[in-house]
Amino acid sequence: MAKKKYDYRAQQAHKRNQQKIADAKAKQKQKEFIEKYGKQVLIGVVAVVLVIAAIWMFGGLIRTDGSLPIMFGKLQNVEEDWIIANLNTTDKPRYYKMAEYTAPEGYTLSDEDDLFSDERVQTQTYVANDENAVVQEMFVSGVRNITAENQVNTVLGYYTTKSEAKRATIAGYDVHYGYISYETTPVTYDDQGIVVDVPEEEKTGRSGLCMYIDGIKDSCVLVMLYGKNGPLAEVTTMEALEAEMEKFLTPLVVEK
Repeated sequence: MAKKKYDYRAQQAHKRNQQKIADAKAKQKQKEFIEKYGKQVLIGVVAVVLVIAAIWMFGGLIRTDGSLPIMFGKLQNVEEDWIIANLNTTDKPRYYKMAEYTAPEGYTLSDEDDLFSDERVQTQTYVANDENAVVQEMFVSGVRNITAENQVNTVLGYYTTKSEAKRATIAGYDVHYGYISYETTPVTYDDQGIVVDVPEEEKTGRSGLCMYIDGIKDSCVLVMLYGKNGPLAEVTTMEALEAEMEKFLTPLVVEK
């Protein structure tokens, strides 16, 4: 029994010794490989890292779908008078130039906060210099993945006081548009938290004209005209806003 136990221990010791020899040989081969090819391997690794970095930094500059190039998270070669919209998803955005728009005479570009949280989306809002102007404010933006006809019908569905969807050729564009009117009376509450009724003559309101023009990739461009915010009974009429349409569509150049 003692001999068998000794033989077993001797065998285990021999195996451990053989493993040590094998490990030493492997380390020696690894050392020889590194000494011989280490420089080439390092250059290869660095090259791969540089390629990955270049793709990350400059890959956004290569666009084959017509979308605007991006570098370091910012759109490149964009002009201030461009209307830009993301026509893809939020996770995988693709930004396109939808139109150009120059300031209409008598209006100043507003510096108010944009309606979009995406800072790459570019819209324009203008306010009238004359407080008596029929159009007191106007807004231009791109609308993704919907045609002008479908969009005007969708928007009109949100309002109670509205016109039917209309269509006309104005300033060389096939325009789908509609008139809306809505109340802007501030809501106030009494001491019990109940809404205070406002006399009809004290209520305020505003009206607008939504104009949509078909653009690229089955999307459209919105030009929105707003009348003055004032007494509800005196909101700007549809006829008054329609008379202003050509003035505000003439500065527009839609991408096709």
